[in-house]
Amino acid sequence: MKKLNAREMRLSLITAGVILLGLSYQILNSQLTRLKGLKRQELSARVERKQQQELLAQKPELIEKLSTVKGQLPRHKEGQDLKSELARQVQSLANKSGLRLTGLTPDTEIFLEELDLYQAAVQCSWSGSSKSLVAFLYQLNELGAVADIRDLRLRNRSGTSNALSGTFVLDFVYSRVPPAEIETGVDSLPEPVDNPPAP
Repeated sequence: MKKLNAREMRLSLITAGVILLGLSYQILNSQLTRLKGLKRQELSARVERKQQQELLAQKPELIEKLSTVKGQLPRHKEGQDLKSELARQVQSLANKSGLRLTGLTPDTEIFLEELDLYQAAVQCSWSGSSKSLVAFLYQLNELGAVADIRDLRLRNRSGTSNALSGTFVLDFVYSRVPPAEIETGVDSLPEPVDNPPAP
């Protein structure tokens, strides 16, 4: 093997140094990136822990509120199919407000195990004026926690507020009880209050 002269030796040492510096930079850069990621995870964990502590501190108050709300919800017999009943109640609200329902599709009931409650949704398509839509939403709001609207969509093809149409989904929440526990029959939606009582 040929012996390297001084110039070649210097070039190989410089090359080895550059390679060593490049590798060191790559390793250091990956370690710094990993360290930043760990710091982000630690900060995220701290924030989540703080939120969990705040929720735990509020737990007694939240349990009390949940009990109050559960007491206001309708109770239905176990095993009773509520699809037609819920569709009828939605139609009744729409009739009172002047909103025309062009389609009603009840969804399958869901059991909310953590809350020991049931939820059923009714998908609706509608048409009417902005005034009738607002009246419908107001009446729905007056029912309290019994029902809530989600995914409200509206179209205005004519450009006037009297020719709106669209879709929405109404979620109903209720409890189920054995038939023997219901004394006066199946609870229904409370009627909206036109004039709230004076304080």
